Amino acid sequence: MRTLTALGSVVRDIVWLTIVQPVRDGRPRGSGWPVGLGAIVASILTLYGLLALAVVFAGPLRGADTLLVTSSGLTIPDAGAWLCIAGVVLSMVLLQTAALHLPWWVKLFSLMTIMIALLYFATAGAGDPLLVAGSLSCLLVLVVLTIVRWRADFAWWEFVVVAVALAGAVFVPMAGSTMTRSLNADWRGIAVEGGLITVGNLAIPSLLVAGAALAQIAVTASFSGVAAATRELPRRPLQLAGVLLVGWAAVELTGAFRDPENAASGWLGSTLTLALVVVLQTGVLAVAGRPPAWSDLDEDSTQVNYLVTVGSIALLLLQPVPTILREVGRIVGPDWLYTASDAYLGLVGSDTALTITRLAVGVIGLGIAVPLARRGRPWTAMFMSSLTVLVLFQLFRSQGFDGWASNTVPQLSGLLLIALLVTAAVLLIGRRLTLPRVAALASGILLCVIYPHRAILDDPISALLGFSGIGAVLFGLIWRVLTEGDITREATPRWPVPARVLLYCASALLGVTSAAFVALTRSSGGTLDVAMFADAGDYLLGTPLFITAVIGCLAIALAPPRPAG
Repeated sequence: MRTLTALGSVVRDIVWLTIVQPVRDGRPRGSGWPVGLGAIVASILTLYGLLALAVVFAGPLRGADTLLVTSSGLTIPDAGAWLCIAGVVLSMVLLQTAALHLPWWVKLFSLMTIMIALLYFATAGAGDPLLVAGSLSCLLVLVVLTIVRWRADFAWWEFVVVAVALAGAVFVPMAGSTMTRSLNADWRGIAVEGGLITVGNLAIPSLLVAGAALAQIAVTASFSGVAAATRELPRRPLQLAGVLLVGWAAVELTGAFRDPENAASGWLGSTLTLALVVVLQTGVLAVAGRPPAWSDLDEDSTQVNYLVTVGSIALLLLQPVPTILREVGRIVGPDWLYTASDAYLGLVGSDTALTITRLAVGVIGLGIAVPLARRGRPWTAMFMSSLTVLVLFQLFRSQGFDGWASNTVPQLSGLLLIALLVTAAVLLIGRRLTLPRVAALASGILLCVIYPHRAILDDPISALLGFSGIGAVLFGLIWRVLTEGDITREATPRWPVPARVLLYCASALLGVTSAAFVALTRSSGGTLDVAMFADAGDYLLGTPLFITAVIGCLAIALAPPRPAG
């Protein structure tokens, strides 16, 4: 009975620390918000919930509702099209309203991004000067509002004015155009697809971060599970749990080495990857002057994740500028402006350019984080070390060096498992395997056996939803909404709370709108492949987190004991 009670306590602690506490600490809090902001957030979250339900019930909705044809030939249910249009338009409204109270470069970026989107919609009314004039006048309203409210505090009516202006600029040309009526497509299908194509890059950060949600949960669950077990379980059951964990690790190792997909080149590349990570992280810990602590390894990575993702796709986010220049060069010249802008847009969209950008972000981030390590905060630098090495090897693979630069999560996990088990054996033989070291090694081993299976629920959920890969995406998006509200609370004069809240809502809404569009149209690939971005986020953010956590456990286990007193 005592053992069963202890097991119940372990499960309770795992659920509390892994699920309940992150939601409790990370949910948005409306205390101190200005008048009207709470109502705006409530309406956006309601739409968010409807779009999430549209993902879940996309199959039945397609079977029961009228299907509209988009400009690319995809089909989308009528109700789903309206939901996605609302998501796109309100995402732009949130972005522009937030930009009114942010630094000048954010104002400029927002206006140019929205200008690109509105030009797309305005072309639908190109045959009617009144429609074009109406659309451009709505854009002028946004410019005037930006100037008038340059240094003003947030007011709820700004959201209303921006919403009316953007709705007019979007719906009037599309609904009133004879051109859209002549096409073999519904204007609503054209509007939602065009809107997502023009502003879809803004959804990439939220999709990338959503892809790392399962990795964060795996790390937290492993650490909290071992901590709860060592605290709650009696000695005999705890020893049995340790034996079972080692047995599980042996099974995982055997499976990894027998798996034909784990080629010899992958083992070599994974070994080189981990060796370079260990070298860099050892240097970071030397700068910090101490081994990592548990609080370091389970540190909230939300802000770092968003900084990394935004930096990694900075070239894509800046596309509105060369896009406008390309159109100017095409229409009025000079020809070299069009040629240069078009070449730039083609270059920044290549895989090599994106990988080099990510590598630059990793190196710069590591350089910025080293001073933090010197002040006793090594986690960020350790994380950036792992990220930099993984992206470096990704660049090697893109250049044809697969023979020694390949690495996979099962192989990385297998090598780390070997290191953990060997360390445990050496410490046991030397009679230095103390309880804190056992906890550190057990946490690393448990994480290594869990992490390769972190997406185990994606296949049945995606099968239930009728679309491959969408389960993990939807879970990650919802998890981030529930746990990332804390980034809206730390106000600065240049980034006030209302603007942070609106950006938080815009990012979340655009991410789930993209997922809903993909699920409702049953599309994959192309610029709106949400599963691809989530997978990229899992590799770019989740794998460095996993490696850093396991190496941190090893460092804790190998650290010399602190002198008493």
